[in-house]
Amino acid sequence: MKRTALLLMTALLMLTACQESKRERFEREAREFTQKNCPRVEWEDLIILDSVACPNDGSNALTYYYSIHGDSTSMAEMVNKYDDLYNALLGAVRNSVDLRHVKAEGLDIVYSYYDSKTGEEITSFTFKPEDYN
Repeated sequence: MKRTALLLMTALLMLTACQESKRERFEREAREFTQKNCPRVEWEDLIILDSVACPNDGSNALTYYYSIHGDSTSMAEMVNKYDDLYNALLGAVRNSVDLRHVKAEGLDIVYSYYDSKTGEEITSFTFKPEDYN
């Protein structure tokens, strides 16, 4: 009887010791998503999702990194339509079932867009819990 109880306690301790925190899970899932799905064309060969990151380093953000593959005119048009893009992304974040756990944890959700030729950031959108709840 004592031996069975000891084995049960040991097994229980091993199981709880192996569990990862939510932040560790978000970091792992972002890394796995990137490995399996990126790069991924998001819009007409112009916008490419390069990676997703959710570092477990105290930063409170899940970040989507995009590159813009186009000429300066298409990039200027994107920046000029900032409000339209902001509202479309905010609506997508608010309605996303895939992000429910991230939103429940209160993480910022960031969309960063970079020029594929220069690597310079074109624009970035950050949605905080007060934006999407």
